[in-house]
Amino acid sequence: MNTWKKSLFLGVALAPALLAGAGAEAAMLTFNSTTPANNATTRASWLTAAGISSPDYLVDFETGFANGDNVHGVSGLFPGGLVLLDNSNTGPNPSPAVIIRSGAGSINGSNPVGVFAATHDEAAYLWLDFSAQPVDYVAFMDIDHAGTSGVAFFSGGSSATFSLETTGGSGNSAEFFGLYRNDQPAIVALRLDSSGDGRWGVDNIEYGPAPVPLPAALPLLASGLAGLAGLRRWRRQG
Repeated sequence: MNTWKKSLFLGVALAPALLAGAGAEAAMLTFNSTTPANNATTRASWLTAAGISSPDYLVDFETGFANGDNVHGVSGLFPGGLVLLDNSNTGPNPSPAVIIRSGAGSINGSNPVGVFAATHDEAAYLWLDFSAQPVDYVAFMDIDHAGTSGVAFFSGGSSATFSLETTGGSGNSAEFFGLYRNDQPAIVALRLDSSGDGRWGVDNIEYGPAPVPLPAALPLLASGLAGLAGLRRWRRQG
């Protein structure tokens, strides 16, 4: 069989299966380090899954902040449109707060990664809002947080829950946590539940859009379609 005929046969034969498979979505992937010693390995796995060597954006709170700053709801403060929100205070005189803190033990005995970290209180929820520029991957260092849950919200209104493991309660106890949307729509927000934890923090927030690789099967399908077009031309000429 001629090469172009083989391409035509394979491409046309596989087209229904490829198109059917395109509608199936794989679940969001999570990467949760179990100890600080595993942070680098877990982060490397997250980068590999997202198909990147480094994130587009990093927020480490190390410059432009002072101890005690409240960054709740401040737009334009972080790159890529990220906004940090606290909706835990719902009384008649609410005072939402995402507070920048520094110093040894300033996060219930645990330390920031570096000098500064963003901290939250024990009431739900802390939001990472990416609605201005939805992202494909996001990660952060989780500090002094009791094991709890979170929710990722996607473009189009769907969502998925995830779990965070309990971190250490003193010193340099931050643990890496990352998500990659995989085949899900882009992530527009993360909601982190801090219920029952006196004070906890997030640091080194990494996020951005992932590159979109060409699936290996698409060139074969394209070759088959090109062969089909060639066959039609050949028949007209004949």
